Amino acid sequence: MKIKYQLWLIFSGLFILVSFTVYMFVSESYERRLQQGYELISITQGSAVLDNLKDTYPFTPNRSIGYLETFSEELNMRLIMLDQDKKVYADSFQELKSNAALNLDILNLDDLPGSLFVETASSAYVQYTLIPFQSGERKGYLLMVEEAEQLFRELKSFQKWMVQILAISLFVFFLISYFVSSWFSKPIRQIIFNLTKITPLKRTFYLKYQRRDEIKELIVAIKNMVEELNRYDERQRRFLSTSSHELKTPLATIQLILENLPYVRENEERYREFVRDLSFQVQKMKIMVEQLLEINRIWDRQLQKEILKAEEIKEYLLQSFQHIARDKNIFLEFELETVDLFVDQDLFLRGLDNLVSNAIRYSSEGRSVRIMMKNIQDKNENKISVCDQGIGIKPEDLPHVLEPFYRSNDASAWNQEGSGLGLTIVKQMVEMHQGRIDIKTGEHGTCIHLFFPKT
Repeated sequence: MKIKYQLWLIFSGLFILVSFTVYMFVSESYERRLQQGYELISITQGSAVLDNLKDTYPFTPNRSIGYLETFSEELNMRLIMLDQDKKVYADSFQELKSNAALNLDILNLDDLPGSLFVETASSAYVQYTLIPFQSGERKGYLLMVEEAEQLFRELKSFQKWMVQILAISLFVFFLISYFVSSWFSKPIRQIIFNLTKITPLKRTFYLKYQRRDEIKELIVAIKNMVEELNRYDERQRRFLSTSSHELKTPLATIQLILENLPYVRENEERYREFVRDLSFQVQKMKIMVEQLLEINRIWDRQLQKEILKAEEIKEYLLQSFQHIARDKNIFLEFELETVDLFVDQDLFLRGLDNLVSNAIRYSSEGRSVRIMMKNIQDKNENKISVCDQGIGIKPEDLPHVLEPFYRSNDASAWNQEGSGLGLTIVKQMVEMHQGRIDIKTGEHGTCIHLFFPKT
């Protein structure tokens, strides 16, 4: 069921519930008000009757009966006098014997004078009114019994009027709630309409919405999602285009070497040179393909975080790079605070491998590569830095160094082994850990700082 109709039914159901509650409350209140008015009238009439009647009690029951009959005809009600024990003393209808006991709820009423209204089988009312009186030293009661048809008619007329008003109100509210529900759900319908217009060839989303509520947040979130999807799509296209180009270069070189290899077979030195070049290009392509696969696998990987201590990182880097650095006469320096990283160990070390290997690759002999770890208390972060004393990065190249396959001219001229994917893998690793990356560079080298949240 559409949200518009759901809201309509909810609003209508609530209004029906409220209307029923109001009807019951007002109807009962009006009924009590009517009963209080009729009670007051009966008590007033009974008091007037008692002014002429109480002197006949308890010595002249015949006179009492005569008075009761007279007033009963005038008031169109049954009058019964009761003695102090609430037994019959005289009955205007002369149907009840003297000293007969009655079984009526009105006789148990404590607050006198008062009235009780009893609903009959025909849904009408019978009003019982009991008024105490004193005649000399004897106490008695006047019981008045009458049909309250007028009260019943007034109550039913009022209830009918209320039902009509509520029915009209309900109909009006149905219409209002329908338009209100349509108004509330209109942005959702507009969102759906705009989403249906999105195609692989036309991926745009725009919806003007003025109110500041959850719908606005949803529209902004969808717009950002579509824009991010477009950026992702653009990155994918650029990635495929660049990777195709990058893979084509070593393939073309390999093809050229293979085509010329038979012609240099007689020249042993040239032949070995061609084989070395061929091996280098194959190895380069192998590394590039492995890194391409790694980039795609990283996003599908579930992080398995664990504590990684600074000393463990130092030991790992020494085992992995000490011999490589020694061969190039490069010194590995460590400045490590007591830091515990909460990271995916395999993914983190893989990214750190790329940073340290790049630092060694682009450093001159006799230089040093510094690996630093620091605890930043005020930002609740851990900072890992890898600094070299190499060729640095030009300002125009700096915005692009994290892009796949990007290699500056200086980097390509300095070392042909790089694939341009190492920093891309580092960037992915940092983003998956909800961290950030910062690159500082100059004439005397480059520092890459990685920031990881502590938790």
